[in-house]
Amino acid sequence: MTKNKSSISDKDVVAYITKNPDCLAHHPDLLAQCLDAANLVSDHNPIEQANIVDLSPTLAARARDEARRVGLAHKSLLQMAAENMVSWRRLHHATLGLLTSTDLAGLCHVISAEFPIIFDVEKSSLIIESETSPSDLVAAGLDVQPAAQIAAALQDHALFLGTPSEAGISIIGRAAPSMALIRLPDRLPDPVSKCVLLLAGKHTSSFQPNLGSDLLVLLAEMVGVTLAARLESLAKPT
Repeated sequence: MTKNKSSISDKDVVAYITKNPDCLAHHPDLLAQCLDAANLVSDHNPIEQANIVDLSPTLAARARDEARRVGLAHKSLLQMAAENMVSWRRLHHATLGLLTSTDLAGLCHVISAEFPIIFDVEKSSLIIESETSPSDLVAAGLDVQPAAQIAAALQDHALFLGTPSEAGISIIGRAAPSMALIRLPDRLPDPVSKCVLLLAGKHTSSFQPNLGSDLLVLLAEMVGVTLAARLESLAKPT
């Protein structure tokens, strides 16, 4: 008896193709006809269509977010590099100013008159403890403050960045939005190690505790070495 064609199932078709793979070579349009038939069935089956999830918008949105994140990170790196370049240029100009000073008065002039322009600050000064301040340093233009006042402004640290306390305001001479106060290197001889460099900021963001301090420490070292050299030349007999 001939088998009823209507009783052929999809399993029979798969089994036949598996046993006779060359049938696809003899019927190249078979796969296309099967896909067309599947599309026709799904067009009449809204439940199946509802189960189809198009991930293209999600993937596109994720790609846009990733591109935006990378762009912001790149912009941040460029901004940081530009700020570092400006800081190093300022330090370079300050170093040149220190090197051009020939005596203590010239050194004090560079710090008090040129540093505010170079670093865009309200005030800059070189301060020495009053308990160990030689008269020639005071005459040259160094500011004089009690050691306890300086320690209070530094909050017993070698470096202070941020909003000045009452002791800091007293040292500046007026209220300031922010302040950088750095001790000159203690490895240098007295009275250089008894001095501090003051920079009074124009804005609260000028000096903050979370800002990098490497350039300020390097600046204080340059000031300290220059001061020591000027004192040494002053001590030499003429």
